[in-house]
This record gives sequence, structure tokens and C-alpha cells, in this order.
Amino acid sequence: MYSSSNGLIAQLPRADQNTLLRRAQTIQLKPGDVLCGTAASVSKIYFPLRGSIALYVGNQDKVSPVGLAVGLIGAEGAVGLQVALGLGCGNFQLLVQSAGESYVVDGIDAQRLIQARQTVLLEFSRYLWSVCENIASLASKACTQDIKIRFAHWLLLSANRCAPDPLVLTHAQVAKMLGVRRASISIAAREMKLMRYISYSRGQIQLLNVPALEALSRI
Repeated sequence: MYSSSNGLIAQLPRADQNTLLRRAQTIQLKPGDVLCGTAASVSKIYFPLRGSIALYVGNQDKVSPVGLAVGLIGAEGAVGLQVALGLGCGNFQLLVQSAGESYVVDGIDAQRLIQARQTVLLEFSRYLWSVCENIASLASKACTQDIKIRFAHWLLLSANRCAPDPLVLTHAQVAKMLGVRRASISIAAREMKLMRYISYSRGQIQLLNVPALEALSRI
């Protein structure tokens, strides 16, 4: 019997939860960790319990990193779920944004489960479709909206994914996720702070006016 705080696992029948997690491990998520790179042979699925993991497209070059986060997953879902369908990471890197912990499930075990249980396959497929929709939305924002609007949306998304833990996120981290210069994020953050939309200190961000941020993110 498992006490799961992962939303996707919680939607499965209890017997399927037990089967999925029978040999699962629990790992700590540390900001900046790459759980899977594009060249990796993927074999693991991660079901976060706390913290958040970005679906990142780009390179991890320390001198001139170039990339963009097109998804952010927290305790509501999973990353690497395509492994259960026999697929690899593709163009995505699984990059930890917020600290936490996660179940890790072997891909072969998940494949066996969905082959035996069509209800699990259906639940996983529905979730993967919702992730695809979110990816399309974030990708379109990168092309059509300015940095302040994208920053507001990312703050709301990040706070939602790591809740109830406090949002700990530096300007450099946000800049990396949005694929922009750190200075641009600092300018946007300063404007939002003056408007009392947010406050921040030493990487910890508080959302003071969520309705205003939501309105800004929808412009």
C-alpha cells in the first residue's frame, strides 16, 4: 500500500498503483539536474511528489547555453511517460527547476502494466495529450508575447507546480527557461515588484497579486 501524493498515480485504481510502485525508488530532485538528455537511452519514468521538472529543448553548454522550456511538470503528472509506450526522450531534456522528490519507475515495468491494463494506458494517453497541448501553448507564447507577459505566466505555472512549497526561483533560472537574457527578466521582475504584483528576496518569490498576474499573462 502506498500513500501517493502524485496526481496521475492517484487517478489509477489502487491495485494498479501498487503494481506500478512495487519496485519504484524515491529520489531527491535538485535544481539544475538533468534527468534525461536527448542522446540518452531512456528507461525511467519520473512521478514527482514535490518540486518541478521542465521539458527543455536546447543545449546545456555552460558558456553559451541556448534553449527554451516548453513544459513544466509537478506533482500533478509525470515526465518520461513515453517510455511506457516504447519511445525515447526525443528532443527533450528533463531538467529539474524546483527542488523536491520523485518516484522513479522502470520503463519496462510500466510497459508491462499498460499491456495488461487498458485503463492505465488510457489514463497515461490522456495525460500525454494534455502535456502536448501545454507544449503548444508555451511554444506559441515564445513567438507571440513579450517577456513580461511570458514571465508572469511562468511564475504562475511554477508556483502551481511546486505548491504548497514556496517558490524558489532565481532570475537566471527563469531566463534559462524562457530563453532570454537575465537582464530582461530582472527588468520585468523590478517592474512587477514596483506594481506590487510580486516580491522577491534571495531567490524566493512571493506572488502578491495573483489576479493581476493572471490578467497580465492573458494579454
